[in-house]
Amino acid sequence: MIDFDALLNAPVAGAFGQKVIVRHKSGAISTVEKFDFRQGAAPEDGGGEAEYQAFEFTGGFRKEEAPQTKHGDFVDVAGATYTIAVIDSDDTGWITVGLMAGEVRNV
Repeated sequence: MIDFDALLNAPVAGAFGQKVIVRHKSGAISTVEKFDFRQGAAPEDGGGEAEYQAFEFTGGFRKEEAPQTKHGDFVDVAGATYTIAVIDSDDTGWITVGLMAGEVRNV
């Protein structure tokens, strides 16, 4: 079996990952050591008839670093704060999040 996590996720996070703070709505705080923060990385078209929403800002990290992450939590990264609007986990143990600029309270 091919270990896509070792081939793709780990090298990308190692090269581009940065340390961030996740502030949870519950009041807890998590530190993610390698957060893959991207701006403008979403595709233009989701294709087909499926509901699709592209985000200008996205991020990815290992679920085990902040397992209680939920939409509406805040991420402090690159000198700014973003709100997690969408969470998409995969079978390699990574979470991809769609981020909205600022602290949005009604997500």
